[in-house]
Amino acid sequence: MKLILSILSAIILSSAINTPEGEEYGPTLTVDDNTLYFVGLNRSESNLSEDIFVSRRDPKSGEWSAAQIVPALSSPYRNEAPTSISGDGRLMLLFVEGRMCFSQKGPYGWTEPQPLPRYLQLGNWQADAQISADGSVLLFAANHPVENEEKASLNIFVSERDAQGRWGQPYSIGAAINTRGMERSPFLHPDMKTLYFSSDKEGTMGDLDVWVSRRLSDTCWNCWSEPENLGEAINTPGRDCWYKISTDGKTAYYAQKSGRRHDIYCVELPEDKRPETITVLATNQAVAINNLLFETGKDIIMPASLPELKRIATFVSTYGYKIRLAGHTDNIGKPEDNKALSQARAEAVRRQLIEYGCNPDGIKAFGYGDLKPVASNDTEEGRALNRRVEITLIP
Repeated sequence: MKLILSILSAIILSSAINTPEGEEYGPTLTVDDNTLYFVGLNRSESNLSEDIFVSRRDPKSGEWSAAQIVPALSSPYRNEAPTSISGDGRLMLLFVEGRMCFSQKGPYGWTEPQPLPRYLQLGNWQADAQISADGSVLLFAANHPVENEEKASLNIFVSERDAQGRWGQPYSIGAAINTRGMERSPFLHPDMKTLYFSSDKEGTMGDLDVWVSRRLSDTCWNCWSEPENLGEAINTPGRDCWYKISTDGKTAYYAQKSGRRHDIYCVELPEDKRPETITVLATNQAVAINNLLFETGKDIIMPASLPELKRIATFVSTYGYKIRLAGHTDNIGKPEDNKALSQARAEAVRRQLIEYGCNPDGIKAFGYGDLKPVASNDTEEGRALNRRVEITLIP
C-alpha cells in the first residue's frame, strides 16, 4: 500500500514529453517554469545516443507542446544532457561525454558546446552542473574522492567565482552531504539556501532518493544541515533523480526509473520541504517584490527586506538586465500624497539596488500612487496587497 500511495502522489508528464518507446530524464526548467529541456534516449527522433529535447508550456492552458530535438545540442553517437539554464534562458550548462560544457543562445540558436576549464573537470566523469541564480557558485557531481574516502565515488563539489569573474578550485561541499556512496544531481534553489540532491546514503528507500539540506551560513558553502529524506510521498524503491524545483518552490520535476525505463514526473512538494519564497524574476511581466517592507508612511526600507533586494541586485548584475520599478499605494489619504510616497519608495528601492552593485543607468523608478490597485481597497488585506513596489526586468 505504501508503494501505491507514493506512485499516486506523483504525476507523470503527458505524452508530449514521455514516449512509450523511449526514455526521458534530466529535466531542466527555465526560471519562468514554461520551457522544459530534457534528455531523450531511444526516441524515434534520437541520434542513437542521449540527445536534448525541448517542450514549451502554454501559460494559459498549462499544456506542454510536443517535444522537439534541439539539433545544435544533439550530435549523432554523442551523449548530451542539459543540466541547468541561466535566468535569461541564454546560457546552458550541459553534460557532453563525461565533461561539463556550456552553450550560449544567440540570434541563430544554440552554439556548439564548449568545455568548462580543465581544472574544473575533476575526474573521468562529471555532470549535473548548475550555476547558482546569483551567478556566484558552480555546483556539480564528479567521480572524485573526498575526505575519508580511499576510493573515488560520485560526490558533489562547489566552485566559487571571485570578483574578477574567475572560478576557483573546486572543493567538497562537505561531509554533511557527501558520503562513501553516491551523491549527485545537486539543485540549489534561487533562495540560495535550499539544496536538493540524490543519494544512496543510509536511510534511502531505493536505488537513489532525493534529500534536502539547508545552508547554515551565507558565507559558507560547505556548512549544511543534516539532510532530510523527502519521504514516501516523493521517493520510491526505484531511482529518483534529477530533481528541479519550480521557482515558486511548490512543484518538483524529476525522473523516476521503473524497471528499465526512465520517465519524467512532477509532484507537489510538502510544505516543510519547500524552499523560501522568493521573487519570480521573469521578463513579458511586472512582479511585486516579496518581503519588501517600509516604515509606516515613509520611504525607509526596513532591514528585513535587504536580503531579498541583495539577491535581486546580484541576479540582475550577473545577467545584465535593466530594471523598471513601479511604486503603488492603497487609496487611504490624498491622491497627490499617495503618488509622492509611491515615487519616493520606488526611488528608495532604486538607491538600494545601486548600492548593491546595479548599474544606475539601467534602473528607472516611477510612482503611480493608488491608480493601479491589484485588490479591493475595502479590506485591510486588499490594501496591504496594493501597497507594493513592482519590478520588471528588461533584457
